[in-house]
Amino acid sequence: MLDSAIPVLAKDRAASMQVIASRAGISRATLVRLFPTRKLLVQAMAEKILNDCDKILARAEADAAPMDQVLTALVAEYTPFAQLWNLVYIEPDVSGLPEASTRAKAIFLRTVKVMERGQNSGLLRNDMPGTWLASTFCGLAETAWELTLEGHMGARQGPDFITAILLHGVSA
Repeated sequence: MLDSAIPVLAKDRAASMQVIASRAGISRATLVRLFPTRKLLVQAMAEKILNDCDKILARAEADAAPMDQVLTALVAEYTPFAQLWNLVYIEPDVSGLPEASTRAKAIFLRTVKVMERGQNSGLLRNDMPGTWLASTFCGLAETAWELTLEGHMGARQGPDFITAILLHGVSA
């Protein structure tokens, strides 16, 4: 249910519980039974996003495969990183929570480490800080996710586009 509700809130920050329930394909009564308040719903969304990012990063960190394969696997699962930037960092019911902020910062720092690993392997550019590459990845993830939600690109194009920009920039 949260997977269906997250895009609703991302597209409409003022979405009511009724709108979220309707677009998620459940009744408002069911939604309220699961999450008595909108704040609790938003916090559950954030928790799911943070947990998903943690799982994806744990796999990337443990993967001993060549860095191009690690990056491909990370980028294939870009959606939680898009949601992290789109919801966790800016949603008032989440951004003020110390635990969520601490976890989001830790996720970002782990993402920086993966990018630095890519730099050390020679796959990613060394002339830019790892923080720039991690921010670029997250920003590209958010852009791809939003364009997919709006119907401007297909879901399967996202990873290819993100990888192309990370590895080759925007030059022809």
